[in-house]
Parts: sequence; C-alpha cells; structure tokens
Amino acid sequence: MKKILLLVLVITFLCSACKDFLNMPPKNVKVVYTTEDVKEAMSLFLYGTLNSNAATGTANTLNNLVYFGGGRIQFPFSRYVNVASAMCSDDIDMVGFINENQDRPDRGGYSYESEYQEIKKWEGYSFSETIWRGVYLCVGYLNMVLKDLSNVPDYDKVEYERIAGEARIIRAYYLLRLNQLFAPYDNNDLGIPINFDVDDIKGGSRLKQTEVYKILFSELNDVLDYETIPKDSWNIFYNKKIIYAILAQAYQFKAGSAAGEKEDWNKAESYAREARDGRRVENTVEEQKELNYVPEDRTVNKPHPFALLRFSLLGDGRNGYAPWGTISFPQQKPVDELFEMYDAEDIRVAAFFNIVDGKPYFVKLQSIGNVDYCNETHPLFRISDLLLIEAEAKIHQGNEEEARMLLDEFKRSKIPNYEGNFEGDVLTEILKERRKEFVLEEQMRWLDMKRLGVSVSREASDEESLGLKLYTLDANDYRYALPIPLDSELQYNNILQNPGWKY
Repeated sequence: MKKILLLVLVITFLCSACKDFLNMPPKNVKVVYTTEDVKEAMSLFLYGTLNSNAATGTANTLNNLVYFGGGRIQFPFSRYVNVASAMCSDDIDMVGFINENQDRPDRGGYSYESEYQEIKKWEGYSFSETIWRGVYLCVGYLNMVLKDLSNVPDYDKVEYERIAGEARIIRAYYLLRLNQLFAPYDNNDLGIPINFDVDDIKGGSRLKQTEVYKILFSELNDVLDYETIPKDSWNIFYNKKIIYAILAQAYQFKAGSAAGEKEDWNKAESYAREARDGRRVENTVEEQKELNYVPEDRTVNKPHPFALLRFSLLGDGRNGYAPWGTISFPQQKPVDELFEMYDAEDIRVAAFFNIVDGKPYFVKLQSIGNVDYCNETHPLFRISDLLLIEAEAKIHQGNEEEARMLLDEFKRSKIPNYEGNFEGDVLTEILKERRKEFVLEEQMRWLDMKRLGVSVSREASDEESLGLKLYTLDANDYRYALPIPLDSELQYNNILQNPGWKY
C-alpha cells in the first residue's frame, strides 16, 4: 500500500497541469522502466475507474490522489453524466424535476438546477464539457501507459497482454462512446479527434467517422488476437465477450449513421450472439434489481455477467444520484407514455418504480436508505441489450421470423405468463422493449433517440415566467450532437464546432 501511495504522489507531482486534454504533453511524465512499474500505473487507473465519484468528496482519500494532467482519473461517464443524459431523454417528467421533493429540499433535483436550465432545452454545455474532458484525460493516461509498456526491458507476454489489452479496450470503448455523443449522426466528416501518440502535442483535427471506427475497431480486433487468459482479480475490460459486446453496440449505432456500411447489421448480429453465448436475460425481480441497486454492504463488484457496477461511499458531497431519491422517498416521475408501456405484471414495474399517492416514481437508481448514501451503478454490458441488438439486426436483414422468436423470448423473461401472442410490428416492439429495459441506464435512451431520429415536445419550468414552457427537439436536430467544449478543446485546438452550436 505504501508503494502505491508513493506512486500516486509521484504521478500527482510530476504530471504538469494541462489544459489540452486531447494532447497530453510528454514532458514531466514519469519514466517507467519495468513491467511492474507499468502494471502499478495501470492499477491506479483501474482503481480510479472502479471508485468513480462525481464529486471530489472526502471519503475516498486514495481515489482523490489519482491525478494526471491536472485532472482526477475516474470513469468519465459518471453518475453526473448519467443524470444529465437522462434529463436529455424523453423518459423523465421534467415539470417536477427540481420542485417536487418528498425528502429534503436541499437534495433531489435541486443539486442539478443549473444543468436543468440548460438541458430542458437540450443545451448541454456543462455536461458535454465534463464528458469530453474526462475521456481525453483517461486517453492521455492510457497513451502514457502503453508507450511505457512498449519500452520495458523485461517483456513478458502474459503481463504485456493483460496490461495492454485492458488499456486498449478501455481507450477504444471511451472514444467510441464519445464519438456517439459528439459526432452528428448525418455527417460523416465530423468525427472526433484521435491521438494515440503521447509525444505528439500538436492539436489534432476531427477525423471522418469512418476513420474513427476503422481505428478503434482495429484496436479491438488486435486485442481479440491476444492469447493470454484475463486475470479476473485484475482485468475489468480485457475479456473477449466484453469486446464482442462493445463491437455489437458500435455496429448497431453505426449502421444507420452517415458512416454506415452494408455489413454493419450483420456484424452487430454476429457480435451480439457471440457475446451473449446463449445466456438468458433476467427473469425475476431480484435479478432485475441486482443490476441497478447498491447492496447494503456495497461489496459485490460483478454480480451479473457484463454488469460492471461501481459504488460510491458515504460522504459524497455532490449527491449525484440523489435526484432519483430513495426507496422510501422517491424523487422523480416517468412520463405517462413510458409507464403505460409496461404490463401490470412486468417484473420491471416492481424493480423500477414505487407508486406514491397513485403516481409512479423511479426507484431504479435510488440511494441506500437516505440521500447521503449515493450509489453509482453502471451496467455497461447487458445480456438484455445483446439479445435486443441481435433481434433488431435480424429485422434489418429481413429475418422477421427469428427476430420475433427472440422478442418473444425476451418478453417471456420480463412478463410472467406471457404466451407469445404479440401480433404488432416487430421492430416497433423491440424498440419499445429497449426503452422500457434501459431507462435511466448510462446514455442508452439518449443514443437510441439520436440514431432513431425521435422528436420530443415536453413541458418544463421556465425561470423567467415561473410557469411552464413547451420545449421541442426535432428529429435529427443539431442538438443530438453535443457541442465541442470551449474551455477544454476549442480555445486550444483549431477544430470545427458541430453545426448549430454557438458559444
């Protein structure tokens, strides 16, 4: 432990404060000479990832020391990002997000009031800055790890592939998600910048999205060729089934975009099937809750296949998940349209909602007991997601019969006594099940809305009139591509802003 603490302090001291989070300067970076040194540096990164925290806090002292390039290493798509992206979706009743608080007036939606004022009209300047900055901070750190790993004098294939596999998969996954959030869906020319060379400190330009996918798919496929068996007690992302799951998600999103290619749906289907490997989806309330609830002892890290859960600790100053409330005092309501999609017997009704005074409230991501115990739950890869990707891909390839069979399998798992009597449009029903299943999780609904071109009109509080105002997001609206941040990117590198956005 002393050795780890020393390394943390060394990295904190030697890494200069840097405003350019896309291109980390190599100067003042710790030179690592042995495989063990590199492994310790990567272990610090994994520690920061598994102990993500939206605020600086005081409880997690060691995590607060994992700094690099002027920022703190943590999972970049934190609970703060999830709350903000959930507000962007069409699943939350925005009218009462701030004002309706059944527990304490200083918690709930109040802690997100500034974000609410932006996101109610889908102007996510603040949280786009947080995502961009966090991803490129992690990429800069991983670039450093991989460079040092390539120069060690004591090369060992097993250790090399476990370290490099972990770093390359995480880096590719973060950048794929960043491209999904920031690249316009209908403009192939405006992908994200990518720089894997820690010695190159020049500002990078935006790549075409086809180039982004080519680079990142190459990274993932290279790691698929590694022969070393992952170490469960150390590796998180280095796992072939996780790589397949990432590829399935990526090809599903890419297929309908300006970067789409003929074989995308076929690849999405194939990778989803490989990752799922015949495993069933959750079919009880208990299994459903396991994916989204923090257990009382907060000790289970991987309770379900592909569910990489991260738990925050008592003392989180931000109370990042407090908007969802607790099981006793839920805070936020779903829109009527969403709640009415569920059958009364659906196991997700009991797992996701509480009925208070005849109204449904979310409890899917509630805190433990009170708002001071704020969970951070990230089920990044789900068997349910893979099955529904496979079913959707079959529809797009003209195989409706097999898609219907998968849909029936899914619905039987979620609705007791379901007899497979669905007779409507299969694709429409698959997309409804995605919305019902992944509500509030990661950025799932927001990205589905983007790729499907969903139009939304909703009421939200108007700070000027103190009443309600109608806000509209059109299909294929420019606001579906988040703005390139001014503070951490545009003022340092000469790259194009997304169309429509102005600072």
